[in-house]
Amino acid sequence: MQRYRVVIIGMGPRGLSVLERLAALCGHTGLALDITVIEPGHCGPGVHDPAQSPYLLINTLASQVTLFPLAASVRYPSLCTALSLTEWARQHGYRRFDDGAQGEAPISDGDYLPRGLLGAYLHWVYGQLAAALPPCVSLQHRRASACDLALRADGQWNVTLDDGTALHSTFVFLATGHERQQPDHEQEQLAAFVQEQGHRNGRLALVRELYPSTGLQQIDAASRVAIQGLGLCAHDVLAELTLGRGGRYVAQGPGLRYLPSGSEPQLTLCSRLCLPAAARGLNQKGLAGRHAAHFFTPQALAALRARARLRDASPQLDFERDVLPLVQREMAWVYRSTLAGHALDPQRFELTAGDAAQIMRWLFPLQQRRFATLGQFRHYVQDWLRRDLAAAQQGNLGNACKAALDVLRDCRATLQAALEYGGLTPASHRQFLQRYHPAINRMAYGPPLRRNQQLLALMEAGVVQWLAGPGCHIGTDAATARFQLCTPFASGWVRQGVDVLIVARLASFFPFQTTSLLIRNMLARGLVRPYRNGDFHPGGLDIDGASQLLDWQGLASPRLWALGLPVEGAHYYTHALPRPGLASRVVQDAERCVLALAQQVLPQHQNGAVCNAG
Repeated sequence: MQRYRVVIIGMGPRGLSVLERLAALCGHTGLALDITVIEPGHCGPGVHDPAQSPYLLINTLASQVTLFPLAASVRYPSLCTALSLTEWARQHGYRRFDDGAQGEAPISDGDYLPRGLLGAYLHWVYGQLAAALPPCVSLQHRRASACDLALRADGQWNVTLDDGTALHSTFVFLATGHERQQPDHEQEQLAAFVQEQGHRNGRLALVRELYPSTGLQQIDAASRVAIQGLGLCAHDVLAELTLGRGGRYVAQGPGLRYLPSGSEPQLTLCSRLCLPAAARGLNQKGLAGRHAAHFFTPQALAALRARARLRDASPQLDFERDVLPLVQREMAWVYRSTLAGHALDPQRFELTAGDAAQIMRWLFPLQQRRFATLGQFRHYVQDWLRRDLAAAQQGNLGNACKAALDVLRDCRATLQAALEYGGLTPASHRQFLQRYHPAINRMAYGPPLRRNQQLLALMEAGVVQWLAGPGCHIGTDAATARFQLCTPFASGWVRQGVDVLIVARLASFFPFQTTSLLIRNMLARGLVRPYRNGDFHPGGLDIDGASQLLDWQGLASPRLWALGLPVEGAHYYTHALPRPGLASRVVQDAERCVLALAQQVLPQHQNGAVCNAG
């Protein structure tokens, strides 16, 4: 029996999906593989270190997280028993987590669990897959990092590791996940300021790499700390510097009250808008429930592209002109139906100018708003948080606004189809990522409701003070040896000094800015190229429709696939984990690549019959 060698570089969630699909393929066909996993740490967790602080939560219901495919969406059933994160946690005796502390109540389907627990689950999945491999498959884990990749004269790949050893393989899957990026110009200037002025202010510090977040415990309690970013990473920082410092929350009416420990630094948050992300509405749709679209559908997109070909001789769309009206109509239908208490007739429903304007106000709450003073903006933020929390507590079916915004999550696959592989014109693609993507993230993919309850409690306790507003930028003040938050208000500029600046956001992957030696060497060899939509580079490496990496000449590198964040650019929103009961994009990507491998080595696949993963 002929054996083939496979290397998987990176064994986080994306690598796990590839391994799971390879295991199913071999288990049902008898294909003989020698699989080597290149992963410097434990296999499975990726960035979700099981040992990280228990105060850091995932922002998806644990019951809606799995690593196993929906059986109907794949050609070969999984070899393992499919457990969701919640089912696994219950089976292993974990109890409910409140503010990072394991309590006495059983975990419910509505709980958000610590990311460390997710990491432990992913490591368990790897163990299950390894144990379920058929005898025709060998599996080896190399605790190293890949630093170079080269194509040999015989068509095999050479994979060089950072420990000096070299492997050769017929097939390679690149699933490296988050890669660190070199500092941008602003961060270089701020780091230089710390070097120059650090001797005058012993608390002066710039934190570019947030994780592992336990490093934040070194920050002096007497420091004033600015958190740059108001998304999910910012909530990690808040949790580490409050709950991680001994503070705690107690119930107070419908919300929370924070009891400081006295060890917290003074905290503030800042960003381009200085507006928190909206809280997720309480889930009322069950585990696999989602809105079934009437207007924003793949069929509607196909019709738009057909018209675009006739009009422009190109299938590329303009998001604002072509796609946004469909999204708005879908959201408006859900909004009006929820208010009416019954589903309106979609055949007779039309989007009004008022509906469209209302949706834009949700996505861009600060549009057309001007604030005279910092105090006025502080009052607005606090009031906005209270109103948003009240809406979130009514649920993603009970509250009309939250139900409409949930359309953006439920129709994500259609949004991906609109964007990916140059689906938008270059100018529109750029505008979408700069304007609409942040707004969608802020309003539809925000933190669990409890996180915003905690933020409001921290503000009311004075632990978090709003020191900046819309248009804030980070400056420096040599006179005080501190960073400065600088915000223009109608009454004039407001400048606030801070000692520590924490960059609380994950950098996008741009191939020429990465610190990865592997990617830099692959670029230098011409094996890969940055993805471009015309003259726009949104990030990521270029791939074809089968997820094969394209070289500098635009040719597919043989038997070399990439999945996940390395190809965020040609793809969109690649980091969402699979969900029980639903066909998953993560699984579809892995299925496509693995069946392409099978097509090259198994007679029954050589007719090109590749499974549609749904």
